[in-house]
Amino acid sequence: MVLDEQGLASAEFLFVTLIALIIIGGMVTLVGNIMSNTATGELGVARIQGEKIATAINTAYINGNGYSVDIRFPQGANYVNFTAIVNNTGYLTIYYPNKAPVPIKLITTSINQTTLYSNSSYRINNTNGTIFIVKI
Repeated sequence: MVLDEQGLASAEFLFVTLIALIIIGGMVTLVGNIMSNTATGELGVARIQGEKIATAINTAYINGNGYSVDIRFPQGANYVNFTAIVNNTGYLTIYYPNKAPVPIKLITTSINQTTLYSNSSYRINNTNGTIFIVKI
């Protein structure tokens, strides 16, 4: 074959292989970035739910004795599985499966220690300046 004797077929094969590797490498990077963005988005949704809890606790505290707030978390397509631990050190910590915990600062430290789950509803009540959280 004339192309083989001159080395053109081998050079063409190497060039096509190089282009294929560049395209595959780009696709791997793209898939990796998409997976990273998905994980970041899921963690952001859990953070938003934590902020929702913190806002409800702070609102009940600021508005004084007898004030209560009911909170519910999205179900269905918008459901995010998380656990939130409220403690009397003034922090709410969101735990999302296989991710780093997310701490959120609260205004008050007068609060009963409670664990909240994403599949439940809760009432946050201010009783004489102390925040109580009960499942409803």
